[in-house]
Amino acid sequence: MFEEFNEVICLGMGGSYSEIAKDKLFKAYDLYLYQRSLNSIKECIDYVDENCNAIAVLPVETTYKGIIRETIDNLILTKNQNIQILAETIVPVNDCILSKTTEFYSLTGLIANPNALAKSKNFVRDEMPRQLNIVVAASMDEAARLLNNYNLTYSIIGTHKTAELYNLNILKEHIEDDKDNKRRFIVIGDASTQSTGKDKTSIVLFLNDRQGALLDIVKVFVKYHINITQINSKMMNNNAEEQAVFIDFDGHKDDEVIKELIKDLEPQAQGIRIIGSYAKF
Repeated sequence: MFEEFNEVICLGMGGSYSEIAKDKLFKAYDLYLYQRSLNSIKECIDYVDENCNAIAVLPVETTYKGIIRETIDNLILTKNQNIQILAETIVPVNDCILSKTTEFYSLTGLIANPNALAKSKNFVRDEMPRQLNIVVAASMDEAARLLNNYNLTYSIIGTHKTAELYNLNILKEHIEDDKDNKRRFIVIGDASTQSTGKDKTSIVLFLNDRQGALLDIVKVFVKYHINITQINSKMMNNNAEEQAVFIDFDGHKDDEVIKELIKDLEPQAQGIRIIGSYAKF
């Protein structure tokens, strides 16, 4: 499945969770590809859209925020309609306080991006030393690089991989407020997958808004005894009358029962796009 690719696109660098997910997937599939890091989800998807030899590892869902719309919205708009979700993995969130010093209570400063600060506001308020100088950085990678401009008593919020990459000490782990927070990542690329017997399929249905439309779709899944694992909808083109419904369900697009399911769904929608069949994590 991955043999034809020669590079992987990750969201962010400096020990980002996309890099951690990439490492996990590469280990599972025994892969090694050249890594290119970009700064936004749209940039990552556009790159894969224009380069058929590249795959991208992208966040698609978090316990903290739910479905990441930027990923799904841009995925369904790719010019290359053969781009599919090829795999998924789950990465537990473990934000850490990292520093060049080994003394937590000697810290006088913290460099972090706003999202990391928001996720760990209770720890920063209640556990970090008083009179802490907070410096806002655009990303985890920028925070790690900025650390070189400050004295040893400054710290950053990062991951174990950040600590490894920048040779920093891990002073505190799991500082995030939600200790059960996890992130689901997907791999996208221009390829196809084979059925493993334990698969998930993702589709998007484009609907004209009408009473009972969603119920009619669900009835088709009930008819074929197919388990829906997730369903979401969004307005298209800023028009409340046009909806895109995203559905994840058990099975592979090449399974005969799924082929019949898709055939029965077609009259219920203005259009259907299968955006991937892949092994369930």
